[in-house]
Amino acid sequence: MKNRLVIVVVVLVAVVAAALAALPYWFGMQAESAYNAMVQKMTASGEFTVTSNNFQRGWLESTADTTFTLADMPLVTITVLHRISHGPLPLDDDFQFQPLLARVKSQISIGLPGGVLKLPTLTGKSSVYLAGNSHTHLEMGPYKSAPAKTDDAGNALQIDWKGMSGDFDMSADYKSIKGQMNAPQLQFAFKDGDFTLNRLGMNMDTQESPSGLGTGTMAFSIDKFLLDDRKKGEKIAVDGLRVSSNSQETGGNLNSTLTVQSGGMEVGDSKQGAAQLTVQVRKLDVATLVKFQKEVRELRKKKVPPEQANMMIVGKTLELLGNLAKKSPELEITKLNFKTADGEVTGKAKFVLDGSQLDVSGNPMLMLKALSGEGEISLPDSVVRLLAEPDVKRDIETLKTSGKLTDAEIAKLTPQRIAAITSQAIQELPQYRDTVISRLKLVPDGPNYKIVAALKDGQMQVNNQPVQLP
Repeated sequence: MKNRLVIVVVVLVAVVAAALAALPYWFGMQAESAYNAMVQKMTASGEFTVTSNNFQRGWLESTADTTFTLADMPLVTITVLHRISHGPLPLDDDFQFQPLLARVKSQISIGLPGGVLKLPTLTGKSSVYLAGNSHTHLEMGPYKSAPAKTDDAGNALQIDWKGMSGDFDMSADYKSIKGQMNAPQLQFAFKDGDFTLNRLGMNMDTQESPSGLGTGTMAFSIDKFLLDDRKKGEKIAVDGLRVSSNSQETGGNLNSTLTVQSGGMEVGDSKQGAAQLTVQVRKLDVATLVKFQKEVRELRKKKVPPEQANMMIVGKTLELLGNLAKKSPELEITKLNFKTADGEVTGKAKFVLDGSQLDVSGNPMLMLKALSGEGEISLPDSVVRLLAEPDVKRDIETLKTSGKLTDAEIAKLTPQRIAAITSQAIQELPQYRDTVISRLKLVPDGPNYKIVAALKDGQMQVNNQPVQLP
């Protein structure tokens, strides 16, 4: 009896040991299945094409090596190398007593044509949980290109990239993604100036709707945008630039909102306040959008020559607009606000594309006839004067070539001197302001000037005056 008990215990231990030993292999099979599903999801839209794919599954660890190309940029290659440590307790350098399906370490290399730029490798660490959902942390190191050679036009460019990092959470079916990316600075330096973006950010919380369309929110932000053109004597700074979008599917329609915001702007010595533009697009028919999306994907998969593909997409886009028009979609500028030192620019507009009574597919003239709406914008006097700057600069250039100035006088017209003359002219010479008022058909509105535009049956009116459309 005692020997029999020992045998039973030994057999049970052996079974348990075999099961524990087999678990990593089973988890490796699940990881391979999940990886193949992810690749299939990425290539379903036709935007990515797999040029090579190699998955090597081991007992405790697997590797995957996949190369993609972009449909719109076939010379750009993306190579992804994954080292996959199998669950339930991945035995890697980051070992933890946390059950996982797999832990993945990735290296992503982006190849650009011509070899002009060699971007740093993007590295990632992903934890794939037992339910199939995952969390990924991404890192890209800094990069600074060698000083570019000056070409015949005197142009040269150098890129200084301070790197970036981010974190993303993805659902098991890859239909929901939430995360953020941040980069401290990106600078482009040229011969006589530089262009700098400080503290870049991207946030997203997107979901694939039941119809298959992408919905949710995305936002891009730049803490400070700086342009210093020393050759032209121009400086532009924009604070707190943010572009965000929100799309939702309800009742068979897709409704989207786009918002552009700025905390303030400086152009030379001129300082302006906050600005915001909010645009809403409503009543886009989901079934029509899904059909268009499917047709474009099928077109990309056929690998049609780019010129021919572009022509075909233009044709399908015109057809899309005609079909969307049947449900009378709306575009509305719900907020236009720009604060200046001397006043505030405000505006609003709403347009409807009513194709319920007309078949406007592929006919731009009928589409214009189906489009109706009204919009208005109010401008303070200081902004009207600012719009006259191109007229002043054009007159200065005409004067320089008229023969009325000596070479010594022309030499004194440096970019800085021209900027000072322009600023003085738009403030002290009312004819420049009056030219803008006449050209834009502005009418007085208290301390401001107003434009009211209306479009109906293919006829445009600005401040109740008919305007011939091109």
